[in-house]
Amino acid sequence: MKTVKRLLSYMKYAKYKFMLGFTLLITAVIADLSAPLIAQRVIDDVITPAAQQGELFTEVLIRLLITYTLLMLATALLRYISALILTQSANGIVKVIRDQAYHHLQGLPIRYFDNLPAGKVVSRITNDTEVLRQQFYVATIGTVMLNALYVIGTYIAISRLHTGLGISLLILLPIIFIWYKYYSKYASALSRKERELNSDINGKINESVQGMTIVQAFQQEEKIEKEFTTINDEWFKTERKYVILDSAAQFSLGGLLRHFALLFMMVYFSTQYINGFLGISIGTLYVFVDYITRLFDPIQGIIQQMAFVQQAIAAGERVFELIDRPGEKDEVARLPIDKGEVTFDHVDFAYNDETPVLKDINFTAKPGETLALVGHTGSGKSSVMNVLFRFYDPQKGHIKIDGHVTTKYSRKSVRQAMGIVLQDPFLFTGTIESNITLNDPQISREKAEEALRAVGGGDMLTHFQLGIQEPVVEKGATLSSGQRQLISFARALAFDPKILILDEATSSIDTETEEIIQHAMAVLKEGRTTFIIAHRLSTIQHAEQILVLANGQIVEQGNHSELLAKNGSYAQMYHMQKKANQTSL
Repeated sequence: MKTVKRLLSYMKYAKYKFMLGFTLLITAVIADLSAPLIAQRVIDDVITPAAQQGELFTEVLIRLLITYTLLMLATALLRYISALILTQSANGIVKVIRDQAYHHLQGLPIRYFDNLPAGKVVSRITNDTEVLRQQFYVATIGTVMLNALYVIGTYIAISRLHTGLGISLLILLPIIFIWYKYYSKYASALSRKERELNSDINGKINESVQGMTIVQAFQQEEKIEKEFTTINDEWFKTERKYVILDSAAQFSLGGLLRHFALLFMMVYFSTQYINGFLGISIGTLYVFVDYITRLFDPIQGIIQQMAFVQQAIAAGERVFELIDRPGEKDEVARLPIDKGEVTFDHVDFAYNDETPVLKDINFTAKPGETLALVGHTGSGKSSVMNVLFRFYDPQKGHIKIDGHVTTKYSRKSVRQAMGIVLQDPFLFTGTIESNITLNDPQISREKAEEALRAVGGGDMLTHFQLGIQEPVVEKGATLSSGQRQLISFARALAFDPKILILDEATSSIDTETEEIIQHAMAVLKEGRTTFIIAHRLSTIQHAEQILVLANGQIVEQGNHSELLAKNGSYAQMYHMQKKANQTSL
């Protein structure tokens, strides 16, 4: 009930539309339930006298038929308009929920995404909210309201015609309530499991599509397909159980109650057959049959909605679990960055609060200085950048920029003065220009083109027919790795950061392109504090500082010449790479 109440609370975003829609529904129900009374008059006041007296009251018949027709037309029109208004309201509410979920997603810590497949996150914001739209705000709110109005209106009409029969039919209500309690007990668990399995399926498909190159290259198609089939089979078994339960609720119960009610009515009125005469008119009997039929159509509809309600509750729980997940606590103060001096003051950091990946990291990068981080895989190089960007915060020590402790300022302001180029550059669907500017209105097309030329990517402006407006598909799949990297470099340059991070930025680039970028780096790093994480030691020989990391600690520190003179870990790595390069030539 907590989830249902919360879902209902979102109706405040379209309360006036809902009020109008419900008003039209009530009017439509009144018009529809008035029609059998007109039919009663046709039977009792026109047809029966005509059969007995041989005289047809044509004027009365025409008037009644016109009234009946107008009532049916009014019912159809009002229900159409109300359904349109309620559906538009439902769409507006789901838009609000999606906006809230996506907005909250932006503020979640990076560690939330570390262990959660992207497909599962997408499923909550797309599939689950669509279930809420269709199964709750459209089907449940609209249909249940309509059916409830029909049930109430029909009970009132039957009770006014025959109080005893109306009271007798009230026994149906506790039967339906008991059935619903039994149904919801089992259906809720199946609905939650079904939504989770749907999420798992989305996650597996997303992972397979993203990694299709690796899957096919290593001939893992059968293995991946088997994993997918296992999840899909589990979903099928869950759905089969759900269908069995749902069918029993939707069809067996409703039909059974309808037959018992009609049987009860026939038995009851058969006792009114005295001395060859029925105690009620034929028209009244028709009205009772009509109303009882109309009573069970909405009852059947309400029973059928049980499945939708349970699916909506399961989907709502998943969406609200995302919205309610605590975001990162952040300061509001803005970090003033003028020079770009970076200091790590005895920093310790662990991802899981148990195994430290950085231990007593202590250094200072002067404004405009280039500082390189080297070390074997797992040494802690990328973790240094993660805490610098405040993707994570250290457990001990402080990170300072221009003497200011970064944790005392908002993450956005800390990152605003930074630019980053990743080992695997990420490009968005759009154009080359939009991937450089990220649609920032402060960066003009001219500035984007200038940045692209500065990093050595000017050939793309003439190579592609549309120049900087050349379309870019998801992840830049139609571009070469060098072109993707150059666009990523141009992006960093266009934003003109005080602090620049190059995380294995040249590892995916061929030797010729590397020379272009090395030339552009002189322009790019001018006036900026630059951090370079590199496996290719040839790219960092001119760095003012080189930090050699091992097991999360700085084991050597100095410039290229000083570290070679020490003949330690750096010198060993350098000579090994130099020998490997000579061998490959």
